[in-house]
Amino acid sequence: MLRIDSESVADPSHAAFGCIAHLNEILTQYDLVIASPSLETGVSIDIRGHFDDVWGIFQGVQPVNSVRQMLARVRETVDRNIWVREWGMSVVGNGSTTIGGLLRSQHVATQANIALLSAADNADLSYIDQNFQPESLQTWGKRGSVINVEMRRYRESVLAGLVEDGYIIIDADDVDDDESGAVIESVKAASQELYTAECQAIADSPTISDAELKKLQDTRAKTKTERHQQRKAELSRRYEVEVTPDLVEKDDDGWYPQLRMHYYLTLGREFLTNRDAKRAKAQAEAGNNAIWKPDFNKGQLLTAVLLLERLNLLQLLTSGERLRSSDEAMQELKKAAMKNRYLIKTCLNVTISEKFTPIAIAQKLLAKIDLKLDYVGRLGKRENRECVYQFVAPDDQRDSIFRQWFNRDEVFLSESVSVTNNNISTTTPVIDTTPQDIPQTLTPVESSTVQGWKGLKLKMRLGLDSAGQFYQQLVSTIGEAVGVADGEPYWNAYLGQWQVWVNFADECRSVVCDWLVVV
Repeated sequence: MLRIDSESVADPSHAAFGCIAHLNEILTQYDLVIASPSLETGVSIDIRGHFDDVWGIFQGVQPVNSVRQMLARVRETVDRNIWVREWGMSVVGNGSTTIGGLLRSQHVATQANIALLSAADNADLSYIDQNFQPESLQTWGKRGSVINVEMRRYRESVLAGLVEDGYIIIDADDVDDDESGAVIESVKAASQELYTAECQAIADSPTISDAELKKLQDTRAKTKTERHQQRKAELSRRYEVEVTPDLVEKDDDGWYPQLRMHYYLTLGREFLTNRDAKRAKAQAEAGNNAIWKPDFNKGQLLTAVLLLERLNLLQLLTSGERLRSSDEAMQELKKAAMKNRYLIKTCLNVTISEKFTPIAIAQKLLAKIDLKLDYVGRLGKRENRECVYQFVAPDDQRDSIFRQWFNRDEVFLSESVSVTNNNISTTTPVIDTTPQDIPQTLTPVESSTVQGWKGLKLKMRLGLDSAGQFYQQLVSTIGEAVGVADGEPYWNAYLGQWQVWVNFADECRSVVCDWLVVV
């Protein structure tokens, strides 16, 4: 068996090292070849009479065209056996299926980020060219909207594309549940065992210096041992705590952006403006005062943090306090979330619907900082019982990580503003926080800077209001019962009817086309 992926082809000790250049010679030596999307395009396997079948498992990460490309690498006419997820897992931008929707979200996010950053940093960023390569952005929007449409009906799109390529689709017979369940459990157990060993190997790797890390990062061909050393070094510098197998697994699950958001929402709030301003100015400098909007927006956190502040998300994080959807505070949370749902989708990639309970909305927002409300039980009479939740502080080492980050940022900020040659001073607001305590609310220190800080927050929030004003006016003017088409009509072969995705005030859903009115 031969495994071909991004790691094996770059590992000098692996049989797949450098195999892409001469695949047709190497593959004849193996009866079974397992490949990642590293064989997606650019290669042609012209071997005849060697492989009996091509098998594919597609979980919705690759675009539809990439699936078709990968299946076509083997040129010989042999059976293709595939499993395709019904819905895709990844989207472009905010997930809109129209060019206008994608581009509008990027324009709104960029304008909000620059306006809020200018107010917070007290700097003029009007020199930044927001109209960099409009033709490229238009192409990005076109391709992105197509990918998002296909992701919404992933399996259907893959099969339709394969039919266009000339394949004959034959549905496989259903496997006995007991038999398939046993196979699934066996695969899960083997996968978990291998993954646990991998995490342990990374944690047990020796510590390397900054110079050694830089050398590994600049080297493409690396052994497994070297990759483990590099990963541990990167995790150590990212979290600034001891690297454990649990930390490796959490990082693989996307813990870092969640933790970073929580940090800047609480203990590190005073450093956020400096962080975003530095990134914005660096991108503008690299682009000769121009920015590529999708990349620029990905790097900014201020708008997202302000949204979570406005929603008073931290009020839910009082240990032991019981919460129900009927609570006044929870009702206010839903009301605020509904009012700002377009910006929440654009900046946080969280969908808010009128159908969601306040608790469901809270759970979605808390997931952005890897927190949740735990179910306690149900209270009330039999005919009117209500679920009760409470927050339990996690025991996941984030307090230690936050203290390390705070100390690092405090030193960095002090060094950056202690330029005495030109008598430079900083206007960064002071927050009443200490490394030992992670605050649940942000309270400015009672000093002469209080009124200035309050005015600054007011300016930023007014900017946030302006950014989403056009969407709120649309809903208030037209009404919630009117929807805006979010893509072209498509034929649903399973239901035998034409449908189209429509954005209503509460959600985006697929509807039958026969009652749509064109105006």
